[in-house]
Amino acid sequence: MRWDSLFDDLEAQLNEQSQAQLREEIAENIRIERATAELLPTLVRFSGHEIALRVSGGTELRAKLGPCAADYICLETEHSQWVIRCSAIQTLALPPGKVPIADQHGAGRSVKFSSVLRGLLRDRARCQIFSRDGISLAEGTLAQVAKDFLMILVHPRDEYARSQQVSTQLLIPLEAIGWVEAKHLS
Repeated sequence: MRWDSLFDDLEAQLNEQSQAQLREEIAENIRIERATAELLPTLVRFSGHEIALRVSGGTELRAKLGPCAADYICLETEHSQWVIRCSAIQTLALPPGKVPIADQHGAGRSVKFSSVLRGLLRDRARCQIFSRDGISLAEGTLAQVAKDFLMILVHPRDEYARSQQVSTQLLIPLEAIGWVEAKHLS
Protein backbone atom coordinates (compact mmCIF):
# COMPACT_ATOMS: atom_id res chain seq x y z
CA MET A 1 0.00 0.00 0.00
CA ARG A 2 2.87 2.35 0.57
CA TRP A 3 3.85 2.02 -3.11
CA ASP A 4 0.36 3.01 -4.19
CA SER A 5 0.48 6.07 -1.98
CA LEU A 6 3.95 7.02 -3.21
CA PHE A 7 3.01 6.68 -6.88
CA ASP A 8 -0.27 8.54 -6.37
CA ASP A 9 1.68 11.36 -4.76
CA LEU A 10 4.27 11.44 -7.60
CA GLU A 11 1.55 11.41 -10.26
CA ALA A 12 -0.25 14.27 -8.50
CA GLN A 13 2.98 16.30 -8.41
CA LEU A 14 3.63 15.65 -12.12
CA ASN A 15 0.06 16.55 -12.96
CA GLU A 16 0.33 19.81 -10.99
CA GLN A 17 3.63 20.66 -12.71
CA SER A 18 2.06 20.00 -16.11
CA GLN A 19 -0.93 22.19 -15.24
CA ALA A 20 1.35 25.00 -14.01
CA GLN A 21 3.47 24.78 -17.17
CA LEU A 22 0.33 24.87 -19.33
CA ARG A 23 -0.96 27.96 -17.46
CA GLU A 24 2.41 29.69 -17.98
CA GLU A 25 2.40 28.87 -21.71
CA ILE A 26 -1.15 30.18 -22.10
CA ALA A 27 -0.29 33.38 -20.23
CA GLU A 28 2.82 33.89 -22.38
CA ASN A 29 0.82 33.31 -25.58
CA ILE A 30 -1.76 35.86 -24.46
CA ARG A 31 1.00 38.40 -23.73
CA ILE A 32 2.49 37.83 -27.18
CA GLU A 33 -0.90 38.10 -28.87
CA ARG A 34 -1.68 41.36 -27.08
CA ALA A 35 1.76 42.81 -27.78
CA THR A 36 1.50 42.13 -31.52
CA ALA A 37 -2.13 43.25 -31.98
CA GLU A 38 -2.72 45.94 -34.60
CA LEU A 39 -5.38 48.64 -34.85
CA LEU A 40 -7.08 47.61 -38.10
CA PRO A 41 -7.83 43.96 -37.26
CA THR A 42 -8.95 45.05 -33.80
CA LEU A 43 -11.36 47.64 -35.22
CA VAL A 44 -12.73 45.32 -37.92
CA ARG A 45 -14.11 43.10 -35.16
CA PHE A 46 -16.31 46.00 -34.02
CA SER A 47 -17.76 46.75 -37.46
CA GLY A 48 -21.49 47.39 -37.14
CA HIS A 49 -21.20 48.37 -33.46
CA GLU A 50 -21.53 51.89 -32.11
CA ILE A 51 -18.25 53.43 -31.04
CA ALA A 52 -17.21 56.83 -29.75
CA LEU A 53 -14.06 58.57 -30.82
CA ARG A 54 -12.21 61.83 -30.47
CA VAL A 55 -10.47 63.29 -33.47
CA SER A 56 -7.94 66.09 -33.80
CA GLY A 57 -9.18 69.39 -32.45
CA GLY A 58 -11.21 67.63 -29.74
CA THR A 59 -14.28 66.82 -31.85
CA GLU A 60 -16.12 63.83 -30.43
CA LEU A 61 -18.23 61.51 -32.56
CA ARG A 62 -20.53 58.61 -31.69
CA ALA A 63 -21.67 56.44 -34.58
CA LYS A 64 -21.81 52.94 -36.00
CA LEU A 65 -18.46 51.69 -37.26
CA GLY A 66 -18.49 50.81 -40.94
CA PRO A 67 -15.73 49.64 -43.26
CA CYS A 68 -12.13 50.06 -42.09
CA ALA A 69 -8.92 50.22 -44.09
CA ALA A 70 -5.25 50.66 -43.30
CA ASP A 71 -5.45 54.47 -43.31
CA TYR A 72 -9.11 55.34 -42.61
CA ILE A 73 -12.33 54.24 -40.96
CA CYS A 74 -15.94 54.94 -41.87
CA LEU A 75 -18.69 55.89 -39.42
CA GLU A 76 -22.40 56.35 -39.96
CA THR A 77 -25.49 57.70 -38.21
CA GLU A 78 -28.97 58.24 -39.54
CA HIS A 79 -28.03 61.75 -40.67
CA SER A 80 -24.30 61.66 -41.49
CA GLN A 81 -21.38 59.59 -42.73
CA TRP A 82 -17.71 60.16 -41.92
CA VAL A 83 -14.53 59.01 -43.60
CA ILE A 84 -11.80 59.56 -41.01
CA ARG A 85 -8.08 59.18 -41.52
CA CYS A 86 -6.51 57.06 -38.78
CA SER A 87 -3.88 59.75 -38.31
CA ALA A 88 -6.63 62.18 -37.18
CA ILE A 89 -7.98 59.81 -34.51
CA GLN A 90 -6.92 60.54 -30.94
CA THR A 91 -8.99 58.01 -28.99
CA LEU A 92 -11.52 55.25 -29.66
CA ALA A 93 -14.06 54.09 -27.10
CA LEU A 94 -15.25 50.61 -27.96
CA PRO A 95 -18.40 48.96 -26.62
CA PRO A 96 -17.98 47.27 -23.23
CA GLY A 97 -18.14 43.54 -22.80
CA LYS A 98 -16.68 40.72 -24.79
CA VAL A 99 -14.77 41.45 -27.97
CA PRO A 100 -16.75 40.29 -31.01
CA ILE A 101 -15.27 37.58 -33.20
CA ALA A 102 -13.83 38.83 -36.48
CA ASP A 103 -16.15 38.68 -39.46
CA GLN A 104 -15.31 37.02 -42.75
CA HIS A 105 -13.78 40.20 -44.18
CA GLY A 106 -10.69 39.70 -42.02
CA ALA A 107 -8.19 42.53 -41.80
CA GLY A 108 -10.26 45.26 -43.46
CA ARG A 109 -10.77 46.75 -46.86
CA SER A 110 -8.20 47.61 -49.47
CA VAL A 111 -10.30 50.43 -50.99
CA LYS A 112 -8.31 53.66 -51.12
CA PHE A 113 -9.31 56.84 -49.29
CA SER A 114 -9.71 58.65 -52.62
CA SER A 115 -12.06 55.93 -53.91
CA VAL A 116 -14.36 56.39 -50.92
CA LEU A 117 -14.39 60.14 -51.59
CA ARG A 118 -15.31 59.41 -55.23
CA GLY A 119 -18.32 57.52 -53.90
CA LEU A 120 -19.38 60.67 -52.02
CA LEU A 121 -18.81 62.64 -55.23
CA ARG A 122 -21.15 60.29 -57.16
CA ASP A 123 -23.79 60.69 -54.44
CA ARG A 124 -23.54 64.50 -54.72
CA ALA A 125 -23.54 64.53 -50.93
CA ARG A 126 -23.04 67.82 -49.10
CA CYS A 127 -19.61 67.48 -47.48
CA GLN A 128 -17.61 69.27 -44.87
CA ILE A 129 -13.85 68.79 -45.11
CA PHE A 130 -11.66 68.98 -41.99
CA SER A 131 -7.88 69.22 -41.77
CA ARG A 132 -5.69 66.77 -39.86
CA ASP A 133 -5.73 69.40 -37.07
CA GLY A 134 -9.53 69.39 -36.90
CA ILE A 135 -10.04 72.76 -38.60
CA SER A 136 -12.92 73.07 -41.06
CA LEU A 137 -11.40 73.64 -44.50
CA ALA A 138 -14.52 73.82 -46.66
CA GLU A 139 -18.17 72.93 -46.92
CA GLY A 140 -20.04 72.28 -50.12
CA THR A 141 -20.35 69.71 -52.89
CA LEU A 142 -17.45 67.65 -54.21
CA ALA A 143 -16.72 68.38 -57.87
CA GLN A 144 -13.64 66.23 -58.46
CA VAL A 145 -11.53 63.69 -56.60
CA ALA A 146 -8.17 63.33 -58.32
CA LYS A 147 -5.11 61.25 -57.49
CA ASP A 148 -3.78 63.60 -54.81
CA PHE A 149 -6.36 66.38 -54.39
CA LEU A 150 -10.05 67.08 -54.43
CA MET A 151 -12.08 70.03 -55.65
CA ILE A 152 -15.08 71.19 -53.66
CA LEU A 153 -17.66 73.72 -54.81
CA VAL A 154 -18.31 76.09 -51.93
CA HIS A 155 -21.90 77.36 -51.81
CA PRO A 156 -24.55 78.33 -49.23
CA ARG A 157 -25.60 75.45 -46.99
CA ASP A 158 -29.26 75.34 -48.09
CA GLU A 159 -28.54 75.69 -51.83
CA TYR A 160 -27.55 73.27 -54.55
CA ALA A 161 -24.20 73.60 -56.33
CA ARG A 162 -25.50 75.63 -59.26
CA SER A 163 -23.12 78.00 -61.00
CA GLN A 164 -24.85 81.12 -59.64
CA GLN A 165 -24.67 79.75 -56.06
CA VAL A 166 -21.02 78.65 -56.08
CA SER A 167 -18.78 81.22 -54.39
CA THR A 168 -15.50 79.40 -55.10
CA GLN A 169 -13.92 76.15 -56.28
CA LEU A 170 -11.45 75.07 -53.64
CA LEU A 171 -8.63 72.57 -54.25
CA ILE A 172 -7.52 70.61 -51.18
CA PRO A 173 -4.58 68.16 -51.19
CA LEU A 174 -5.75 64.74 -49.97
CA GLU A 175 -2.79 64.65 -47.55
CA ALA A 176 -4.20 67.74 -45.78
CA ILE A 177 -7.53 66.03 -45.02
CA GLY A 178 -8.20 64.57 -41.58
CA TRP A 179 -11.82 63.62 -42.21
CA VAL A 180 -14.83 64.27 -44.37
CA GLU A 181 -18.40 64.43 -43.11
CA ALA A 182 -21.19 63.84 -45.62
CA LYS A 183 -24.70 64.92 -44.63
CA HIS A 184 -27.71 62.88 -45.71
CA LEU A 185 -30.48 64.91 -47.26
CA SER A 186 -33.56 64.96 -45.05
